Parts: sequence; structure tokens; C-alpha cells
Amino acid sequence: MWYRRWYDKTTGFTSKHYHALLHAVSSNQDVDRFWSYYTKQQVEFLDWQLGVTFYSIQAFMMAVVFGYVLIWNEGYLQSEQAIGAVVTHVAGDALAVSTGKEATRYFSTEELTYPGMENGNVFFATRQRTIKQMRGYCEDPSMPCSTDSDCSAHGKGVCAEAGVCRVYTWCSVDNAPEIYEMNVGTAQIWVRSFIQFVKLAPDDMYTNDFNTSEPNGANTFSVRELLGMVDPLPVHYEEVAALGGIFEVGLRWNCRIGSKNVCRPEIHVRRIDTLFDIDNIGHGLNHAEYIDDDHRLQNMVSGIRFMFRTTGIGKRISFHALITTVSTASSILGLAFVVADLLLTKVFKNRNKYIARKFEKTPDFSEYIEAVEIRKQGATKLTDIEQAEQQVVDKEDLWLKRFHEDA
Repeated sequence: MWYRRWYDKTTGFTSKHYHALLHAVSSNQDVDRFWSYYTKQQVEFLDWQLGVTFYSIQAFMMAVVFGYVLIWNEGYLQSEQAIGAVVTHVAGDALAVSTGKEATRYFSTEELTYPGMENGNVFFATRQRTIKQMRGYCEDPSMPCSTDSDCSAHGKGVCAEAGVCRVYTWCSVDNAPEIYEMNVGTAQIWVRSFIQFVKLAPDDMYTNDFNTSEPNGANTFSVRELLGMVDPLPVHYEEVAALGGIFEVGLRWNCRIGSKNVCRPEIHVRRIDTLFDIDNIGHGLNHAEYIDDDHRLQNMVSGIRFMFRTTGIGKRISFHALITTVSTASSILGLAFVVADLLLTKVFKNRNKYIARKFEKTPDFSEYIEAVEIRKQGATKLTDIEQAEQQVVDKEDLWLKRFHEDA
């Protein structure tokens, strides 16, 4: 058969080249030396203190590897961090009585949360100061001055006796503003969080729902509830109603991919306006409602702003991660040998005897080589021997020649 002929040819070719290789190696140097095997020589020290120290350190390192790295730190899991999205809706209104100019006003949900900012973030107005204004020539308290040059030339500004500029600007019509304090502590915020782990579970989307029977299952919160969840200390609504504040609401997912347990996000709230400027806390904004070209309502609003963020980490059992973690962490097991050798050669009473058994000192090869060179130089050379032999032969020839002449 064809495959039998191919096998015979291949086998013959391989055997021929293999024997040729062995012949080339054996002809150049000793085969036993070329294919020699190297191994480490171990010395056993009969000292129970050294043995207890070594095995104690090794047991501690194994506990660190298997107890902390693998079990506590979940080194057998492959992880992936992800950033998700948030969708929010709000519900709530307020009826407030002005503490300045006499007035009563109803605030709808749209008015309390105006203006809408980033997607997923919510702003609730807690205090609003409204002033009716018209275009005219009047003093502007926001423009202090000492001379006319400090005022705007385009608005024909001059410095008034009160130390502020009189310019063409928006002038207050009413003597007192309308000041409203809205109680939005019971306003509701509906939060829907989405996250996806593209590498570990590309086909799965995790989201929260209205299931309130499970821990972290609810996704509807009042303003007071979110303030009460601030870490490290809860914040009362009355503390931020006047100046407002900025709070970050983090929905953090920690999902075990492939597990039967339902993954729910954990909610973490922290106040961040105090981190920006501790001397200027709070949050506010200004916006105008234009009645016509010459009249408007200027609204100075302070309130509570919630910034919702979705982050998470997905984990899945991975044999590759297990092998990588074990092989990396197991390298610290060699620390037991290092510590034991240091104690052996530096601390123990019989360290000099241990050093004599542990280390084998070779001769000084530089001196040995010099002695060999001297012996080579003092040794009789082949040329000298040949010359001496030739001299002996010449003497014998000369003696024979004289002997024959005398005879």
C-alpha cells in the first residue's frame, strides 16, 4: 500500500539523520558530558527550631494564598467593570406663601424641576425669590464703583452717590420681592438603572424594577429618603432647604454572571457641594420669565440637585483566572526559604557550622592557573629533547669514526 511505502521512506530518512547527528556529536566531544543532567544538592540540617520556623512561614504563606487571595479576594473570578445609564421621572408639587411681598403660588412638577439639565439628573427647587423688572435707567447693586470710569460706557453709566453704577439695565418695579419656600421633601423620584457587561455577558442587560419584596428592590424614593441615605451622616431636609446642595447618588452593581441569584444595585449617596468649596456651600441658579420685550420676572432659585450615576462590576468563574492567580500568588512561598536561609547564616548560634555545610568553596583558580603555566614553562620541551638526542648521536658517530681511523 502507498502509506506503507511512505512510512518506510520516512522512517529510513529519520533514522539515517538521527544516527548522523549522534555520530557528529560523539566525534566532537564526550556524549556523556554533552547530554549530562544537572540537579540541586540539598543539605538537611537537624535543627528543630529552624524546621519549625520554615514550616510556620510556609503554612502562613499558604493561608494567605488560599485564604485571602482565592477565597476572600475571589481570585478565581474574572471581573469586568462597566458604566451604565440612568432614567429618572419625578412626581410632586407644592403650594407656597411668600414671606416677602404678599402672594400665594402653586408650583407644579415642571416648575419645581426647571430647568432640566443632564439626562438622569434631577433638580428640586426649595426656595425661590422672584422680582418683577422692566427696562430703564436705574442703579444696579451688582456694579459697585468709585468713579464714572468704573461703569459701563455703553449703558451711559455714571457712579451714583450710593457707590453703585446708574446704567440702562433691568430695574426692579416692586419694592419687595416675592420669596417662596417650597416643601418638596415628599416629592418622589423614580429611578431606572441599566448596565451591561459586554465581555462577560454580551447578551444580557441588567436593570432594576418595582419589586419591593427583595433587598434593594425598590427604585422609587422621596427627597427625604435620599437625604437620609447620605454617607457618612444623614442630612435633614431642613438643613439644605435654604441654601440647597448637590448630592451624588451612585447605583453600584455587583453581579455574579451565571448565578441564579437576582442581581440588584446598591445605592450610595454622598454630598459633593461641600467638597467643591467649603466656604460657599449650596446650589442655586437664576432664570428669567419674559412677559414682553420690556418686562420680565427674574427668579433666583436655590434647591437640591441629585446626580445619578450607574457603575458596576461583573464577575464570572474562570479557570484561566484561577491558574493565573494561583501561579502568581504561589511565588511568595519561596519567601520561606529566604527567611530560613537568613536565620541559618545570620542568627543561629551554630551558623558557622551551618555555613560550612551549606556552601562549598572552590580553589582559587587564578593561582592554580598560574602554577600550571609555571610548570609548563619549566617542563622540558620536545625540541630540547630532540636536540639532546641528536648531540648524543653525533658524539657516537664521531667516536666510531676515530675508532676506525686508529684501527
